[in-house]
Amino acid sequence: MRLGLIPEPLPLSHNMAGALIGMVQVMLPFLVLPLFASMKAIDANLMAAASNLGAKPSRAFRDVFFPLSLPGFLSGLLIVFVLCLGFYVTPAVLGGGRVIMAAMRIDANVRVYSNWGAASALGIVLLLITVSLILVAGFIGRRAGQGMFR
Repeated sequence: MRLGLIPEPLPLSHNMAGALIGMVQVMLPFLVLPLFASMKAIDANLMAAASNLGAKPSRAFRDVFFPLSLPGFLSGLLIVFVLCLGFYVTPAVLGGGRVIMAAMRIDANVRVYSNWGAASALGIVLLLITVSLILVAGFIGRRAGQGMFR
């Protein structure tokens, strides 16, 4: 506001934007740490070899570094997804009851509505989605392991 970019404070509580910003702030380390470990394990000589073979830095990044860092990125995404399935406190506090996540819906179905069938159905749907994503990630991991850098 002091810079004159916005006339009034941004409404970041009791709405989806504030809840998403809070969730990203909490979950970002769970994505960054596996990605960093994957990037740290890449041999620097590969980038030098790409440069010696005539690749510009952007092409060496795109063709060498990025594909080798993808397993760390995918594992970070999978960790964040599984952790976000049980997110309860952050959306409840920042969303002010207006932002409903899956765990909150399951809790409401059991505690408020005494609808165990809907809660169990939602739990089974979440389980199936999670298992299918883990299977897809395993398939992608196996396919990436058969590439030219393996």
